[in-house]
Amino acid sequence: MKAAARARRLTGLVLAVALCPGYAQAASNDREQPAEIFADRVNINQRTGVSRYLGNVTFTQGTVRIAGDVVELSTREGELTLLEVTGAPATYAETDDNGDQLRARAERISYDADAGKLLLRGDARLCRSGEYFRSERIDYDTESRGVEAGNPAADSGERVHITLRPGQASGSGNCPELP
Repeated sequence: MKAAARARRLTGLVLAVALCPGYAQAASNDREQPAEIFADRVNINQRTGVSRYLGNVTFTQGTVRIAGDVVELSTREGELTLLEVTGAPATYAETDDNGDQLRARAERISYDADAGKLLLRGDARLCRSGEYFRSERIDYDTESRGVEAGNPAADSGERVHITLRPGQASGSGNCPELP
């Protein structure tokens, strides 16, 4: 009986995630696709709305692909509020309705649904429609599709590496790999 109750709670959480308002810029029908999560272990707390998936975690839903060592989802009233992925590396990928890709990898990836921000920390790499960014810290605004990279401390000495592909219009393209 306990296994059946756990399965119902897990199904409820997966449905909450599957029905959450968009990801960073994913295809509009991604939310209508089945969500699948694979992990070695899971810890779900219905009361707090927090679930942790541990050990070789993969999450797929439509064009969205997330992988890492630990994935933590926070929900409020059935809506995703925060997604945090840690790993060596943690990865995030999706394709929008125009076929443009967004790929990211870092030691830690956070998606703040309320703020509409994808935050990458630690050896961060982002490819947005064929434009590549590399830094220790990258913030991606999902509404404006703006990128802010580098350390906000003026004297950090960190540099941002950006690669633009010649002959490729900004906002159109693929991200076959992250350098």
